[in-house]
Amino acid sequence: MQLISLKAESDVHEFLISKTFWAVVYRNVPERLAALARLAAERPDVFAFESSQKIAERCNVSQTSVVRFAQHLGFDGFAEMKQVFQRGLRQSARRAS
Repeated sequence: MQLISLKAESDVHEFLISKTFWAVVYRNVPERLAALARLAAERPDVFAFESSQKIAERCNVSQTSVVRFAQHLGFDGFAEMKQVFQRGLRQSARRAS
């Protein structure tokens, strides 16, 4: 079940910091992806800058699960999701300055 397509959102920052959004994601992802949802909510920087393999190791899941998590959020794959997390962090930095 796809929850939302983050790639279509212009203000990704709002979704990345939204506790409500991540609570919905966490409740609706398959159990094997829950650790990824938790990490994405708590540490979006990890998703913006680390490899899918490193993220998989952090969450004790397969690299394929990381790709499935990205697809669950509406992305074609991990690379596309990573770019959106990077965009969200850039938006956060601009707002802070």
